[in-house]
Parts: sequence; C-alpha cells; structure tokens
Amino acid sequence: MEPPDVDSSGPCSSRPGRGARETLALLIGVAVVTTAGPAAAEPPDPPSIPSRHQVEVARGRAADAAADVGQVQARLAEADARLRALDVAAQTAVEAYDTAVYGRTKAGRAARAAAARADRARRQVEERRREVARLAVADYSQDGRLTEIVAYLDAEGPRTMLDRASTASMVSTSANNAYQRLRAGQAVSHVLAQEAAASAGGVRRRAAEADRARQQAVAALSTQTRAVDSIEAEKAALVARLADLQNISTDLAAKRQAGLAEQARRGAEAARRRAEQAERARRNADRGQGRADDNGHKDHKSHESKNDNDGGRKHGGRTSPGRGGGSSRQGELAVAYALGQLGEPYVFGADGPGSWDCSGLTMRAWENAGISMPHFARGQYWQSQRIGLGEVRPGDLLFWASNPRDSNTIYHVAMYIGNGKMVQAPRPGRDVEVRSMFYMGRPTHFARPR
Repeated sequence: MEPPDVDSSGPCSSRPGRGARETLALLIGVAVVTTAGPAAAEPPDPPSIPSRHQVEVARGRAADAAADVGQVQARLAEADARLRALDVAAQTAVEAYDTAVYGRTKAGRAARAAAARADRARRQVEERRREVARLAVADYSQDGRLTEIVAYLDAEGPRTMLDRASTASMVSTSANNAYQRLRAGQAVSHVLAQEAAASAGGVRRRAAEADRARQQAVAALSTQTRAVDSIEAEKAALVARLADLQNISTDLAAKRQAGLAEQARRGAEAARRRAEQAERARRNADRGQGRADDNGHKDHKSHESKNDNDGGRKHGGRTSPGRGGGSSRQGELAVAYALGQLGEPYVFGADGPGSWDCSGLTMRAWENAGISMPHFARGQYWQSQRIGLGEVRPGDLLFWASNPRDSNTIYHVAMYIGNGKMVQAPRPGRDVEVRSMFYMGRPTHFARPR
C-alpha cells in the first residue's frame, strides 16, 4: 500500500490525501444511515422563490381585479341611478294623475253647484212668467172701454167708473212690474245657464285630462316595471361578479353594496349640513352677532318665500313658514295608522283600504287623526304648514320635487315616524314600508298638516 500523501507545507498538515478523503466520505455515509434508521425521510426540497416575472404577473392580476371591482361598482351605481330616474318619472306621472283627478272632482262639484243655481233661476223665471200671465189676463178684463160702458149702465154711475179705472191702473202697473221682474230673471237665468254649461265643459276637459294622465301614468309604471326587472337582474349579476372578485359570498356582497350606498347618502347629507352651517356662520359673522339670530330667521323666511314658487296662494294654502299645524298627538295617531298598513301593496290612485299610493296613504292617515287633506301630494303640501328639517316630528310630511325651488314639481310624499325614518307607499311591486328618510335623497320640502 502506498503511503499517504504528505503536504509539502509541513509534517502536521490536516489536509487528507485522496484515499483518506474517500474513506472519510464512506464513514460519514455509514454514520448517517446508521443514525437515521430506515424510517427517516429524504430532506425536503428548498422552497421555490417566485421569479420577478411571476411577481409582476400577480401584481397585474391584482390590478385587473381591482379595476374590475371599480367597474362593477360603477355599473351598480349607474343601475341605481337608472332605477331612481324611473322612480321619479313614474311618481311624477302618478302625481299628475292624482292632481288631474282632484281637479276633475273639484270641477264636478262646481258644475253641480252651477247647474243647481241655473235650475233655481229657471224655476223662478217660470213662476214670474205665470205671474205676468195672470196679471195680463186681469188687465185685459179691466179694459178701459168696457169699464166706461159698464159704469154708465151701473146703478152707482160715475163713482163705480172711477173705482174701476183706478183698479185697472193698479193692475196695469203690477203687470208692468211683474214683466220687468220676468225680464231680469230671464237675464239672470241666461247667465247662470251659460255658467253651468261652461262648468260642464270644464268637467269634460278635466275628465279628458285625467284620462290622459291615467294613460301616461299606466305607461310610465309599465315601463318602470319592465325596466326594474331587467335592471334588478343586471344588478344581481353584478353583485355576483363583485362577490367573486372580492372572494366573498353573494349575500355579503349585496349587503355590503347596500351599506355603502346608504353610507354615501348619509355622508352627502352630513356634508350638506356642514356646508349650510358654515354658510350660516359666515352670514352671521358678516351681519354681526347682535342681530344674527333675528336677521338669520328673517332671511330664512325671505329665502323660502322667494325660492319656493309654489301654488299655495292659488290653492288657498298659506305660504309663510313657521310652527303650527296638527298637534303632536294627532301626529302620533297618523303614524300609528300608516304603520298599520305595512306590507299592503302600492296601487296608483288607491287610497285604501288594502292598497295605497303615496298621497292616498298620508291622506287617510291624517284623516284618522282628524285632519282632511286632498289626495295629491302637492295639494297636501299647499294646505299644510311649512316647516324646516330641524323641526320635523312624527307625523310630519316629507316631499320630493324635481325642482326644490318649486313645489308645483312635487312628485312624492312620505310620513316621518322618528329616528330618521319614514313610512311610505313607494311604487308598484313594493309594499308600504319603513325606510331611512334619506333613502330617496334629501327631501326637498317639509310640512305639518293642519
């Protein structure tokens, strides 16, 4: 056997020769096998480290998913906006119908009153005509020539002739007066007959308007119903896609979307209030704190009176804002009645029992509390006492208008029940329900029935 290699660096070098290395390796291998035993597993593979390309691809996918989420949420918001526009269009059409029906009913009452006046005038003319006829006969019987002949033949002679002449003169005067009354009665009767005819024509026009409004409301509601079904199906698909992108359940995604929408509405309302408070504070600072409260209240009145171009004066309603109206107890009674109709269906033009439209529900609720109102939202606002948002209490009415400055554009009414909630009859396909008072956006008008 060859001697081991010797390191030229010195006699005690630790570097083994080739044979020694082979022997050492063999011994180490045997030791490992002996120690591990037959049940030992092979050492695990080292963890794989994603490449830069894999990281970039994953980042791209995440960005695409985030973009998809944004697109889905935008499409959901757009679908909600379309639903809202359909609601407004349908409610506006229904309000036009309710207003037309009210006008037709009012015209009908006026026409019946005019017809009654004309009928009384005709009967009076007939009575006066008979009176004139009687007096004319009497006048004829007192003809002057006949009286003169009879007088000479009569035993009493000229005295009787004078008496009869006086009687004839009186009969003639009475007949003339009766004739003048007849002429006056005929003139009045003619005017009243024309008025009755005009009123009847007004009823026909109002009825035609109501028929057109009904057709338009039916068309708008039919369009809304078809579109709502389509949009709701679209929203369901979008929510499912959103749930898939966010790796959550569809039910959770739907709840989250509804919560975000409500949060956005509340945020917008809070921002609006803060802006109004800041504007009031600025105006008060400009005018001086000493007159801030009084002038601020007056300016508020002036602003409402100037900007609310309503039909209150034309329809007999007061236009000045302030406190008043029904009592809080009456408001509680109205709320209790309205809540008693929860779950009953919306039917346009309906005022119970069992089905309702928006103004039909509020009308009957306040009728239950002892206050009568017309069956259309604008009329309810015009008749009621205007109040501000900070004054609302249970039973007060909330209104929405296309133009917040013009109550002639009011298209929906609901009832405030407290704690920021309202009860309403919303639209076909939905029943009487309780919602946040800002569910449809901030109400544009507030009023308390009286």
